[in-house]
Amino acid sequence: MKLFSDLSDLEGVEKAEDILYMKILKKSTWIIDSWPKKPGESKLYRYYAIILQISSLIPGIIYLKNYTGKLSSFEMGHTYITVFMNSISLTRALMIIGPKYNDLLNYFLDEMHLFNYRNKSKYAYQAHILVHKISHFFTVYLLLMMVFGLILFNVTPMYNCYSNGMYRDEADRPPNATFDHAVFYELPFDYTTKVDGYMVVFIFNWYISVSCSTNFCVVDLTISLLVFHLWGHMRVLKQNLENMPKPAGYVSASNHYEDKRYTEEEAKEVHKQLTENIHYHSIIIDFQSRMSECFGEVLLVYFLFHQVSECLLMLECSQMNRQSLLRYGPLTVVIFQQLIQLSIIFELLGSSNDKLIDAVYLVPWEHMDTKNKKLVLKMLEQVQRSMNLKAMGMLTVGVQTMITILKTSFSYFVMLQTVAEEDE
Repeated sequence: MKLFSDLSDLEGVEKAEDILYMKILKKSTWIIDSWPKKPGESKLYRYYAIILQISSLIPGIIYLKNYTGKLSSFEMGHTYITVFMNSISLTRALMIIGPKYNDLLNYFLDEMHLFNYRNKSKYAYQAHILVHKISHFFTVYLLLMMVFGLILFNVTPMYNCYSNGMYRDEADRPPNATFDHAVFYELPFDYTTKVDGYMVVFIFNWYISVSCSTNFCVVDLTISLLVFHLWGHMRVLKQNLENMPKPAGYVSASNHYEDKRYTEEEAKEVHKQLTENIHYHSIIIDFQSRMSECFGEVLLVYFLFHQVSECLLMLECSQMNRQSLLRYGPLTVVIFQQLIQLSIIFELLGSSNDKLIDAVYLVPWEHMDTKNKKLVLKMLEQVQRSMNLKAMGMLTVGVQTMITILKTSFSYFVMLQTVAEEDE
């Protein structure tokens, strides 16, 4: 599996889901069953995924309730992080089971994937190749980061148990020592000193960690791929508008204005192209609206999670010992990266829309008749609509929101660090 595509993976491909990065995405969704279903296919496993998240979330919340004030801020910070992550995972599992998510992804595969547009024009083919390379790299890179972070998050407590002598016979273990875990719960059996209980929670933690990581990274990857293709469509539309034909015999002059009109035949061709571009833009707007309706609530909760969790992760890393850096370092990098990359990716839509407005205005409308000028005016009005995705119509997803979250997280981190030091 190559990090960069050399386009050989497109040979013999006849539909979008057979492209290599789409096949990788499909295989990575099996644990949460998030690949779009066809009519009549069972959704039973999706209900199981919801039950799994709830069965992890409730004992985690009870653990927080029972041990708040009894353990240090550093120790409780870990459980706060896992509970918040579990909550986000649950919201995404609920989204996946809904009809909007399924319909959106089926529509993307069947209609909006740039592979389906590759033969419409040379610009569409160029955009398809560009987005293909970006999507392939991003898919492989993000899944590798997910696996790396997942392994370190679960292997670190194993190393702690080993270094503390917890894997020895019971008689040889240090007195009052306990097993370390990736996630802690309030359970009716002892899993901190008994081997049987430890093994049950150890295996469950690996399983729930894989499920939670998939809900985080694979769903983010899916959203990102949709945005890449939407951005690609906007590039195609912009190039179409920038290459609208001028009147025959038109000569650009910088020192005088030439009032040359389209001929009747040229006007018909221009009318056809304008109509097609307006229709194409309407399709793009409709796809963006579907994305907002599907992901709006999830993204709002996700940004609230970033606001809270990032200061906690920095607090855990601030201990600056080997155990905390191994466990929380990669997780912190992945969480921060998810916020930054998702914000930058969505910012692409806003910046592309600004360029699209300029492209519409630069259409040679001064040479058109009144009928075609009205079409240009209609499109100019249509492109004024912002393409920035808003979470539930309230929070604009983009770089400015990301900067605000990062600034606030650092402020909260300083406050929490002061409290934690006082607890010690």
